[in-house]
Amino acid sequence: MVAAMRMGEFWADLQEAVPRVTPKRVTALLLLMLVAAGFLAAFAVVSRFIPPLEFERYGYLGVFLANLLPSMSVIIPAHLFIPGQALSVIVAAAGSVFWVAVAASVGSALGEITAYYVGYGGKSLLNLDRYERYRTAEKWMSRHGGLAISLFAFLPLFFFDFVGIAAGALRFPLGRFMVFCFLGRLPRAFVEIYFYTWAFENIISHLPSWFSAPYLTQ
Repeated sequence: MVAAMRMGEFWADLQEAVPRVTPKRVTALLLLMLVAAGFLAAFAVVSRFIPPLEFERYGYLGVFLANLLPSMSVIIPAHLFIPGQALSVIVAAAGSVFWVAVAASVGSALGEITAYYVGYGGKSLLNLDRYERYRTAEKWMSRHGGLAISLFAFLPLFFFDFVGIAAGALRFPLGRFMVFCFLGRLPRAFVEIYFYTWAFENIISHLPSWFSAPYLTQ
């Protein structure tokens, strides 16, 4: 009897975790697969012609790409592989801080389209309401809309991916989502450039050469 009850509970949990197959959910799954394939294709193409370690050679375009690709990854901290902030500092030192910040912000904002479409097509499929961070992001989006987008785009938190997903799930207009995202990313880019410049000049340059050399010889 106990075994049968446990099996029944297990089956109920499995049905909740794996939604029934419907045409709408199949369409959502195909959309999510398209988003994932698009990210992988973009990363492969860019890496083929412009290796991430050589982004700095391409100036503002390199800054744009170094911020675009990590933002497209959705949840995965791809900044570990493509240091967009460090590259922005290097390019800013030889060019215009303003245009470096603009390039970084545009790239970062465009990359968040992937998170938007994950939410647009995957809310029911992925059962996103199970996740506390998603519920929090959806609450912020429902109450504050564009202000929530700009605020969390400015803050250096992985939480913003959930905001982008919530924006898509709630059908927030894509154009407005991109504008508010850019408005949050732009001031953040300036803060990051000046902060990392200060850190390089006052902290990293005084560290042992085995640690600082990779940064100071760029």
